[in-house]
Formats: sequence, structure tokens, C-alpha cells
Amino acid sequence: MIVKSEQFLFYFLFFAIPLQTRKILYSPGWYFNEWQSVSVYATDIILLALFAFWLANSYQKLSYYVLRIMYYGKNFKSLILNTKDPVKARGPLGFSGLIQKPDFYLVLFMAAAAVSVINSSSVVLSAYNLLKLVEFATFYFYVKNYAFYKFGFSKSLLFIFLGGVFQAGIAVLQFLKQSDLGLRILGESVLAPDLTGVASFFNLNGEKIIRAYGATPHPNIVAAYLFLSIFSFYFLWFYKKIKRVNSAFLSYALILFGFFSTFSRVAIFLLFANFAVRGGLLSFLFKKNLFGRRLVRIYWFTGVVILIFVLAFWPEVLSRVKISSGEEAVRLRVFYNKESLSSFNLFGAGPGNFVNWLMAKDPNLPRNLFQPVHNIYLLIFSENGFLGLAIFAAFLAFLVKDFIKRTKLERFHHYSILLVFSSFLFLGFFDHFLWTLQQGRFLLWLVLALLTINENDDMIGKQSSSYA
Repeated sequence: MIVKSEQFLFYFLFFAIPLQTRKILYSPGWYFNEWQSVSVYATDIILLALFAFWLANSYQKLSYYVLRIMYYGKNFKSLILNTKDPVKARGPLGFSGLIQKPDFYLVLFMAAAAVSVINSSSVVLSAYNLLKLVEFATFYFYVKNYAFYKFGFSKSLLFIFLGGVFQAGIAVLQFLKQSDLGLRILGESVLAPDLTGVASFFNLNGEKIIRAYGATPHPNIVAAYLFLSIFSFYFLWFYKKIKRVNSAFLSYALILFGFFSTFSRVAIFLLFANFAVRGGLLSFLFKKNLFGRRLVRIYWFTGVVILIFVLAFWPEVLSRVKISSGEEAVRLRVFYNKESLSSFNLFGAGPGNFVNWLMAKDPNLPRNLFQPVHNIYLLIFSENGFLGLAIFAAFLAFLVKDFIKRTKLERFHHYSILLVFSSFLFLGFFDHFLWTLQQGRFLLWLVLALLTINENDDMIGKQSSSYA
């Protein structure tokens, strides 16, 4: 019963990542600003329950790690710096030089973030955002060291795919209805053409069009989740046996329609870029490993769905394809970038304090413009300083280095995982939700954990499993 409860919670978490169900605990002043608030989400509670299961099932390993730390505590310098002789560095308890490990830089980054709290103008916000960083770094360790091995990589992707079908259904209905569906229990945003602050645009006919939100707080977030759902479908289609093929492809078509109805330019560009790169890889590097009919079916079916969507919503598609430097979205991104780069600080303004810093710097800005910089790297630079950004960059670099060293990029799915990872890092140059919002944090740290998967797990290159 306990095992089934843990399994249910894990799969449901992957399905429920986009949900906005939460309780707001703190917000200063009479004017609510998302970026100055403290909330607890339903997914936080699920995650804490999963951490409890993990701790209960791994207490022996935890004791072993404590012994390792105690053993090497006498020679901490050797533990950190000994990289020339890995065998000697490991010692009897199997520990190598930490300076080579990406996780070392993650722990170091959390320490740097804790130090940056000193500069914070709001200790409450800094403590909350530092706690969220620790929570999702723990989620990263949980996924890479326990969850994928306990519950299976492929089945995890299946529930991301099913979650994508659910979110796409909501998104398509929102787009067609041009309003919300009243799903407040899921945290759905209030949507109406006459409301200010709703993500929208004008089509060629001059009509105001609301972009689809799903059950998330912004179209770009549901687009990112659906992007990962599309990757999940590709993996399951190529590496697993799917019994109900027609149902699977109808679900895939729904996800594509939901994805395009967000009109998220960067995410849609990344989908096409991924298609192009994968096509090039299969044409030149993996000629002998083509997936035959499966590959042809994916390309043709995707092309047909795209054509239907473009023909059905041509005025909307054409208006979003055109990008002008005078657009508000472009101008605001440039403005926030300049503000972020206008000052240099070794330790930053403190976790979660960019908006407070911006308010002090430009107090006469309209209230709705007090937002984080739409670039997670500049946001880390502003809140955690140059030191924090450098350490986080080292963490990412060593993640990629370890992945390439471990896999040697010998198989097609190695490139596919690296493409998904690169896509989310690229997305981080144009939006902040991967760092500031619950759903984005889940997606970012889950994608980072993808680079740590082991070839010996259930999931890679085996077609023994079947999914309905």
C-alpha cells in the first residue's frame, strides 16, 4: 500500500506540474505583486511527501554518506582538489575529487545564494526564495539518484505526456472560447478580452486574441510544459511499443494544437529548430539507425497538423510571425536587461529581491512594470551576483561535460536529450519563469536531471515495455 501510494504521488506530480493550485501566505502592502509574495503550492506538499518516502527508503545510504564526510573531513582540501589521481582520491569509501563533480558547484551555488541574503532589502523574500532553491535542488538530487531508478524513466515521460494532453485540452478550449473555463480549483487564470494584463495580441483583422494559458499563470509556461510533453511522446514512440497508436497520435495532435495556441514564439521556434537538428542528425550521423516508418510517420503527421493549424488561424499566425522592435514585449525585455546590467555586485541584491531593487532604483515606473528581468542568467547575476552566476555556469558546464564523457554521444537519444537541455537553457535567455515560478522551477530542474540519467536504467533503447 505504501509503495503504491509513493508511486501514485510521483506520477501524479509529473502530471500536475503545470497546476497553479496554491495558498498565498504573504504579500506586502495593499497592491499584490506576484514577485513579492510567498505561496505554498499543492505540488510543494506532494514533493515534500515524496522526499519523506525517499528519506525513509534511503536512510542506510544517508548514513553511508555521513561516514564519508566524517572520513574526509580530516583532509577536506584533498577531497576538493585531488583530481590528478582519482583512485587515490577516492580512498576506501569511494570518493573522488569533488571539484570535478557538477553537484559540487550546485552546493557551492546554494552557499553563494545564502551569502547574498546579506544584501537583501526583504529578508522574508530572500529566505523564501533561498528555501525554494534548496527545495528544487533537492528535487534534482531526488530525480537523478532515486526517482528515475525507482519508477522508471519511460513511465515518468508517459505521465508528462498525459499531463500534456490534459493541459492541451484546456488550452485549446480557452483559445477557441477566448476566455477561461472557470477551473479555479486548478489555479486557472481569469481570462477575458477586456481584462488588462492578459497575454494577448491583435490579428490581421484587428481583433484582440487571447493566448492559451492552460492551468498555468502564463502561455509561455504551458508552452514549455507541452514542449517537454512532445519530447516525451517522441521518446515513447521511438523506443517503446505503443498499443493504441491511433489514440496516441490523436493525443499528440491535441498537444500540438494546444502548443501552437499559446503562440509562444521562442518555444515554437525551438520546436522547429529541434526538428531541423534531429533531421540533420538522422540524415548524416545516424543513417544506419533510422527508425524507418516511425520517423516518416512522425514527420508527415506533424506537418499535416501544422498545416491545418496555419490554414485555420492564418490571420493570427501571420501577426505573431512578424516581430517588431517597437513591440512592448521586445522593448520591456531590452529595458529589463539594461537595468540588470547597470550595476555590478559580487553577491547581488539577494534571492528574490530583483523587483525590490528595481523599485528602489526606478520608483516612478508603473506598478505593472515591476517584474523580474526576462532572462534567468541576468536574474541570477542581479540577485546572486557575479560570483553566483559564475558558479551556476560552472555547474551547467560540468553537467554537459559529464554527460558527453559518460555517453560519448554514441546514440541518437544522447543528442536528443542534449537538445532538450539546450532548448530550455536557450529559453532562459527570453523569460524568467524557469527561475521564478513553481512550474518553471519544476521544468528547469527536471531537465537538468535528464543529463544525469544512466544507460543502465530501464528506459534507453529497449522496447520491452508496452503502453496503451
